Amino acid sequence: MNAVYDILVNNSASVGFFNTIGLPRLAPYWPRVFASAAIFELIFRVGQAVTPVIFPSMWKRLNKIERYKWCVRLVSIAHACYMVTTSLVVIANSKLRSNPIHGYDPVAESAYSITVGYFLWDIIDTYKNIQIAGFGFMAHAIMSFGVYLLSFTPFLQYYGACFMMFEVSTIFLNVHLFFEDLGLQDAIIYFINGMALVSSFFFARIVYGTILSVNVWRSIADSEISISPFITGFVKLANITLMGLSYYWFSVIIMTAKRNALDADLIRALDEMDKPEKSG
Repeated sequence: MNAVYDILVNNSASVGFFNTIGLPRLAPYWPRVFASAAIFELIFRVGQAVTPVIFPSMWKRLNKIERYKWCVRLVSIAHACYMVTTSLVVIANSKLRSNPIHGYDPVAESAYSITVGYFLWDIIDTYKNIQIAGFGFMAHAIMSFGVYLLSFTPFLQYYGACFMMFEVSTIFLNVHLFFEDLGLQDAIIYFINGMALVSSFFFARIVYGTILSVNVWRSIADSEISISPFITGFVKLANITLMGLSYYWFSVIIMTAKRNALDADLIRALDEMDKPEKSG
């Protein structure tokens, strides 16, 4: 198997192609991109087959769109868990940290080849289900795919791992929605996870993400090595788009939390009003 892989990535045609398109560091990893996209599709399919067996009553209760979203979340949380743990290793790499703009590292590149595969899957799946997923998620998938693909120029490999810490909130979000589908809104674990979701989204995406964005723009401006205007332009556009989506999604989370709190207070008030009638 290793011999076949070596033939695919080390032949002159493959190396020459990726040098020509400006992604020389992708040559050793391109099969991983397509393999990981296929694996994420497999996770989706397995979710469709296995979930009705594990949670039969829930699956019967969910409609077609809710079932689709459940399986998408299975893929999303698998990617998030892998990338968060791997990115911590990349962030701890002092050599890469010393050259955050142009440095490269095999651990980072191996991880990014998988995340490029994930966002390739995400683009295809979102396109097929655009009426369900919406254009916001399509923009997120395209921009994320482009940024991590460009990391193989090489470019921003250290910061790529830092931004992947956004996925901490993705884990809690998916668990939160899993609990809702399972009807566990009254469980204490649902409340605890909800607090973790709001906190992680705010600190990882809003606070840390804003600080990272400033650092990236500043590092690009201070770079002594010439960078393609296309690359810098796309990265800046992606940063604006993704941070804009994060700010918007956080506002939705807060509004939803407030609405749920008001609904809970209303239910309690109605219960209190009903008690005298029952006692009388």
